[in-house]
Amino acid sequence: MRWLIFLSKVGFLCGITVILAFSLLFNEWNKGETVSSSIITSGYALGLVLIPLINIIYLICWITGRKPGSIVPRWLIFFNIACLLLIFAYTFYINDPYYHQK
Repeated sequence: MRWLIFLSKVGFLCGITVILAFSLLFNEWNKGETVSSSIITSGYALGLVLIPLINIIYLICWITGRKPGSIVPRWLIFFNIACLLLIFAYTFYINDPYYHQK
C-alpha cells in the first residue's frame, strides 16, 4: 500500500495548486504570467483529475475493510477530502445560473 501513500502525497501537492489556482482566479496577487499559468494548469489539470481519484480509492479501501487511516496519515486524508469539497463547491459555483447574469 505504499502506492496509496505516494498518491496521497501527490494529491496533497495537487490540492495546494488547486487552492493557489482558485486564489489566482479571485485575486490576481501574482503579476508573473508564466508562474500563474503554470499554477493554474497544474491546479486544474492535475487537481481536478487526481483528487477525486484519490478519494475514490480511499472509499474503495474503506468499503473493502482496509482502513486508509492506518496506512496514510489522517491529516493527509482530511486535506484531500477538504480539497475535494472545495472542488465541488467551485464546480457548483461556476454552474450556478446566477453566476452568468449581468
